[in-house]
Amino acid sequence: MRRIVTILFIALLLSHLACDTKTPVNNAQRVPAASVTGPGVVRGRILITNPPAPLPAIKNEPCCEGAPATVPDESLIVNPNGTLANAVVFIQGGPKTDGSALPKAQLDQVFCRYTPHVIGVVVGQQMNIKSSDPTVHNVHYKSSFNGDRNHWMKSAGESVDVTFSAAEFIRTGCDVHPWMSAYICVLENPLFNVTTETGTFEIKNIPAGEYKLVVWHERMGKIEKAITITDAKPLDIDLTYAPPTR
Repeated sequence: MRRIVTILFIALLLSHLACDTKTPVNNAQRVPAASVTGPGVVRGRILITNPPAPLPAIKNEPCCEGAPATVPDESLIVNPNGTLANAVVFIQGGPKTDGSALPKAQLDQVFCRYTPHVIGVVVGQQMNIKSSDPTVHNVHYKSSFNGDRNHWMKSAGESVDVTFSAAEFIRTGCDVHPWMSAYICVLENPLFNVTTETGTFEIKNIPAGEYKLVVWHERMGKIEKAITITDAKPLDIDLTYAPPTR
């Protein structure tokens, strides 16, 4: 009997740890994110050659009043000008920072859809996950370096704050509404930008030095380009993906 009680206690303890809303951040050898500054500016467009036809819309089951009948498949959105939305463009090789003093990032759930679909945060930065829907959601993700989380939200206005201790790209979803998905892109410093309906990006305040400019997209993968920052003259760079193979 004592052994059974001990096993149950350990199971409850592990369950509590797995549901912890914050991951401890190791700030050793990290500089404050606000201290990362410099003269450099990189700007441009993320393009795709021979863009495919738009992906079919996803049926949006009646989850709450006012929800549209369909939602777009945001895993591959090609803008009318041939550029790509939801691509993360970031500086690799820059300083590793602690983002705990940065303003909170915000991931919302609106009409059974994550807003935004792709969000960038810095290691240590708080991110508020909220629900604007008067229905049940769970924000469920598994990660390689930041633990697994499953946050239940039962009504509009509920929210939870989370932090991440290591850089990685994390897919999150809702088990109640399986068409919902988003990517949380945890980055080493604030030198990044996410493309939207214009397909353009601009990264400012880059310290002088040699880096890799990296583009990441959930379906298209990565593009990398070596860059050198020496002064305040902006670098204008267009990066192009080949058409998807599937």
